[in-house]
Amino acid sequence: MPQPSERSARPHGDEPSQREGGPDSPDDAPLTNPDAVEPPQPIPARPWLPWLAFGIVFGALAPGPLPGWWLAPLLAGIAMLIAVRLAMPWAGRWLLFLAACLAGTAIAQPQPPATDQTRLVAVTGTVSAVYWQSVWSAGARTSIDAVLTPERWKPPDQLFVHAGRAPLLRPGDQIEARGVWSRDRRGDRIDAVEVTITTPRERGPRAAAWIAFAELGERRDLAESLLIGQGRPPERADFRASGLSHVLAVSGMHLALAAALGAWLLQALGMPWAWRLGLLAGLCAGYAWLTGGSPATMRALAMVLVVTAAAATGREPHRLGPVSLAALVLVLIDPGQARDAGFQLSLAAVLGIVTLGMDLVGLRKRHLGLQPWPLDRPTWRGFLWCLRTTIDGLLVGAAAALATAPLVAWWFATANPWGVLATAVAGPCATAALWLGLPWLGLTSLWPDGPWTGLRFLLEISLESLARAAAWAATWPGATVPSPPPAAWLMCAWPLLFIRCPDLRTAAMRLGAVAGMLVLWMCFR
Repeated sequence: MPQPSERSARPHGDEPSQREGGPDSPDDAPLTNPDAVEPPQPIPARPWLPWLAFGIVFGALAPGPLPGWWLAPLLAGIAMLIAVRLAMPWAGRWLLFLAACLAGTAIAQPQPPATDQTRLVAVTGTVSAVYWQSVWSAGARTSIDAVLTPERWKPPDQLFVHAGRAPLLRPGDQIEARGVWSRDRRGDRIDAVEVTITTPRERGPRAAAWIAFAELGERRDLAESLLIGQGRPPERADFRASGLSHVLAVSGMHLALAAALGAWLLQALGMPWAWRLGLLAGLCAGYAWLTGGSPATMRALAMVLVVTAAAATGREPHRLGPVSLAALVLVLIDPGQARDAGFQLSLAAVLGIVTLGMDLVGLRKRHLGLQPWPLDRPTWRGFLWCLRTTIDGLLVGAAAALATAPLVAWWFATANPWGVLATAVAGPCATAALWLGLPWLGLTSLWPDGPWTGLRFLLEISLESLARAAAWAATWPGATVPSPPPAAWLMCAWPLLFIRCPDLRTAAMRLGAVAGMLVLWMCFR
């Protein structure tokens, strides 16, 4: 009997073919073979936009145009040549950053110095905060809307109005002030001889919001400051002493929480994905208008619009892309924002969150998942969710605190060692107040006599809890300590700490670098 050939003995479908490459093809090579061809690894994204944007912002801090700033286009061309021709992208990025810094000095607007000159002025504006009010005098911070006299005078966006025997001023009132303008080290001010309320806030563009706030009780001023960033609540001292001033300053955190609430509500209503994106962008723009369009809020709005546009086009932006584009646009529109303390603190906090904060949260997910099993009880699932949220909140808060620590010391000569823990304590109360207050504010504005009493009651409970948490955190030992301003070189080197942390070893190196810089900060002050 003839023996079966090798081809007939092989099971059907196992024949070597030219398409499969035969037994020596790379696909059939063992995994332990060092010569085996591995699948191509994804190329990490290294965008150029952050180098350009932050270079422009950094250059705008200069006292004026530096000699040779016009070399910026030449350096940018060299950077692109090095990156494309010589395959040295990092050298090209650093040259691009240098070129952007030089170009940024061309738009720098230094802080105007104090002067003994005075002039008679008449302006109209909107009161944003009342510092004091008595029978004999009043002091208020005012956002300037228009200049009546002199015609060509360009005032700052905000100035302080001091008046004697002024009418009762409230945040949101539109006023007309006439008096003597002056400038000292604290900024511009008007010693007004006449102050007139032209439009009370109940008849202004945000009248519905002010009418709704009038229904609240003792914590009404706190609600106005937390939800729309207007006024100076009596609890402000406790928030400053506990390191929680950022909770009252409407910024990207507030807009992010508002966007998260809006996205959840739109999804719960069954809105299509495209409609959700458009409505979410519109809601964020409306909230930015309601808060008066502060620099931090406008930066956050620009980030939301960039992310929304990327989602609409089916692209996932780099984590530094939205924040860098937003900072670049705002500084190009108003270069003076680069010197604003609020803009710097908000930008530093966001950069710390999207770099170190996201890396720390990623490390937590890899080494401490805290994910429930499919058959776990709802109570256990809720416990794990609360635990994940608390840990991630502490990690993100620590990253933001580290990013803003040098700027806080530079501007205020103070430090809040317990700021992260205070934020963890007050954060749930602030989040609840925002998530309850914003729907209540919108619903009450649309239907003033609607059945919103329960929502208002829960909002007042959240505000009371937030005020008590801030007052308790302010009593902690060492809640606020004096701190020397850092050196300029340390301010420049601090961002290097927020390079990506892909593993625990890199994270430990970053923590060691933080400790080393803190020691140098205290030794060479």
